[in-house]
Amino acid sequence: MNSTNHSSKKVTNFMKARAKNIIVAGVSIAALFGVASAGMLILYPNQVTNITQNLTAQASNGYSLPSAVPPTPNPDSAFLKSFKRVFSGIAKESRPALVFITAEKKVTVRQNEMPFPEDFFFPFMPPQFKGPNGQQREKRQSVETDGGSGFIVDLKNGYIITNNHVIEGADKITVTTYDNRKYKAKVVGTAKNVDISVLKLEDFKPSNELKQVSLANSDEVEVGDWAIALGAPFELPQTLTMGVVSAVQRSSDTLGITGANSFIQTDAAINPGNSGGPLVNLDGQVIGMNTAIYSKNGTSVGIGFAIPSNTIRLVADSIINNGKFRQVYLGVEMYDLNKFGPAAMKEMKIDPNTEGALVMRAVPKSPAAIAGLKPYDIIQSVNNKAVKSSIDIQRQIIFLKPGTEIKLGILREGKTIQLTAKVAELPGKTDQNEINSDDDANDSKQEKTQASNYGLMLSNKSTGDKGVLIAGVQNGSPAAQSGLRKGDVILKVNKQSVSSPKDVEEILKKSKKSGENSPIFLLVARDDGSSLAVILPPNS
Repeated sequence: MNSTNHSSKKVTNFMKARAKNIIVAGVSIAALFGVASAGMLILYPNQVTNITQNLTAQASNGYSLPSAVPPTPNPDSAFLKSFKRVFSGIAKESRPALVFITAEKKVTVRQNEMPFPEDFFFPFMPPQFKGPNGQQREKRQSVETDGGSGFIVDLKNGYIITNNHVIEGADKITVTTYDNRKYKAKVVGTAKNVDISVLKLEDFKPSNELKQVSLANSDEVEVGDWAIALGAPFELPQTLTMGVVSAVQRSSDTLGITGANSFIQTDAAINPGNSGGPLVNLDGQVIGMNTAIYSKNGTSVGIGFAIPSNTIRLVADSIINNGKFRQVYLGVEMYDLNKFGPAAMKEMKIDPNTEGALVMRAVPKSPAAIAGLKPYDIIQSVNNKAVKSSIDIQRQIIFLKPGTEIKLGILREGKTIQLTAKVAELPGKTDQNEINSDDDANDSKQEKTQASNYGLMLSNKSTGDKGVLIAGVQNGSPAAQSGLRKGDVILKVNKQSVSSPKDVEEILKKSKKSGENSPIFLLVARDDGSSLAVILPPNS
């Protein structure tokens, strides 16, 4: 996992989290057995029965503790006893809908592979003693098995909800139900960016022992509400833990998790193997799906995260109806203003207190382009709700249906305007800007200029139009990393129009002399008719 500012901690995100302290709740069965062999005593039912019979026989031959006597009535305990009945009732209603999921994945390994090359051990031996004519060792396939949880939402059709990371890449999925029957399951569809998958049991015959759970309205969940987590932590099925809702709308970017989710936070114990299990309220309704924990050691420390049930419902309905999650898009490339420093804001002539997402480019023919969004626009609200970042905007639109109109609050050249955009379904393949390099741009002998320090080779345009042609982009350079490519035309540098390489050079020199080490802002035109804003990082 990648490190974050919290380098002294670990994150247990059951979704392949991007932060070091987030851990997903899947559990490796092989790893589990490793833990068991390291010090856990496991007794099977027949062993427990034998021990009980032996103890009973011994007690009949000698002293035994006094029998239990009826407890003294205590009116103060009546309330707590009724509370006990609430939780035991939840267990009876919810556990029959809980399932354990085993995901098998085929991996290729080499037989008898050594950690060191053969020559390390046999440097002077002839080839015939080193291996089969110097060829690679024989490869074989091994099966890697991981486990997680899920829950039945439709008993009649055999639909199960779980996390995408529980079953991602699996060649075979086996589901064990509450009545201890096993079924093969197929993936109906998945929404990877929100970590939700829908499974369907094959040849499923529901028994009277099984139940389905219903989804609550997660918008009504409040901090302090009771929360009960169910799942199979460390492959211990049908486990129930309880706690409270610690926070709501905990953003994924705050946790260092990729995706557009906001989470319900709970202190109910969630551990590896809990991923995909339900988080329920006192009515036994699902308010979320256990997905991740924040931890120093990979186990629960009372900080767990669940995907809200309203998100689950929207995604699952889309998957079941369409075979996929019909995600919508706006078609705009953005950069968060809160990532700029005061110097950069000054260069852009923007008030340092301004919040929102800076538009870098509106993809041609996209909803954003049709709505009239332009580079350097600042999106400050969606449907009159303030947004501070691109992820905020994504959260506002991701669960909308294709064709839905949205209102965008825009700050353009110091004036506030409103645009209306109609979101569309995300195409199967999005345009990817390839970085085109040029031999001349990669030539270390080319004249060193301020532009070349960024990896740019510039030339005058053949026509009399304004702008400066990018004749080449050096591989791995700041310009290449910012998405610039050969054939782009620079129209403005730091909001100043340019018509020759000399104009660009003078502006870059002036920026460097200021001593503020600020980013460079370019307005660039593409041959497809679009324009985009590009940020070059400070040139050290």
